[in-house]
Formats: sequence, C-alpha cells, structure tokens
Amino acid sequence: MSFPSLAHLIEAARAWVRGSYATEAAVELLVHHGTWLERSDFLRMAVEYVPGVYADAPYAVISWDTIHSAMYNGLLPCSGAEAAILRIALSLAEGHPVDLGPAIIRLDKRNLMYVLAAIRHASGDRSSWGTIPQDTP
Repeated sequence: MSFPSLAHLIEAARAWVRGSYATEAAVELLVHHGTWLERSDFLRMAVEYVPGVYADAPYAVISWDTIHSAMYNGLLPCSGAEAAILRIALSLAEGHPVDLGPAIIRLDKRNLMYVLAAIRHASGDRSSWGTIPQDTP
C-alpha cells in the first residue's frame, strides 16, 4: 500500500483519534517526535490509510497492539530514545505498561518536553503542544 504525503498522513491520523484525549496525545507524540510516521517499516506494519471513509475525510488507523507486539519481538529496531517515545505513546493510547524511569532517562530535553506535552494533552489540555519553545535542542 502506498501512503500519502507525511502531512496528509498526519492529518488522517489526527482525524482518526479526534475526541479521545489520550489517543490524541499518543498520535501527537509520534507526530512531534518525527521518526515513527516517517518509517516505511512502521507504516507498512501498523498503519492502515483509509481514504475518504467518513464524511470524505481520510483516516490513518494505527494498530497499537501490532506496534506493541512488533516492538517487543524486535521487529522495529530503533534507538533507546525512539523506543522510549514509542512505549510512552503505546501506554497513552492503549494502556500498555511502560517503566517510566528508564524511559525518561533516555530522552533529551526536546523529547522530554514532547512527553510532558503529551501527558498534559491526555489530561485534556490540547494547547500543551504550543508551550514547547522552538529553540529547544
């Protein structure tokens, strides 16, 4: 399956999760982190792009359970920080347990800010992403 541009994929994923703060937060964490939605293996394995299903809006359905299984079976090789972001997103979206201490220490300042924004978003604050300074390395 071919996927649309990254911008269209992001909008389709956002359309799919709209209305569920925790799942919105998980998708936004992946979007802001910037790695996972650009990986062809991730997309092929766990994302179904459905063009124009509801009210002519495309959806990008993410199979969180497939991601969880693939990750823990070594099918998504990645850095420690990338794994931490994905584990936290899985926890937000589907409640998969994450050992937060080891996950957090793998993150640089920018990724930690993304995680904190995701947690705020999950609690109902959709404006949390706008609080991340642009110059944070």
